[in-house]
Amino acid sequence: MNNPFLTLSLDGRQTGAVTAECRLHTLQRFTVEQCRQALALPDLQKTVVTALERRIRKLEKEANT
Repeated sequence: MNNPFLTLSLDGRQTGAVTAECRLHTLQRFTVEQCRQALALPDLQKTVVTALERRIRKLEKEANT
């Protein structure tokens, strides 16, 4: 499963956002597809789920205008 909250650091190590605050900041740059991938992850914080759903609606609305 793809986890859009994880990235590779310059030295090749995998790093990522795990706290709700970090995830909320990170998802502000996600595409619709990345938001959907994130929603499929287990044990997401409720605030993160809500923010992902809100971001999907926003991006879809922007795409339809």
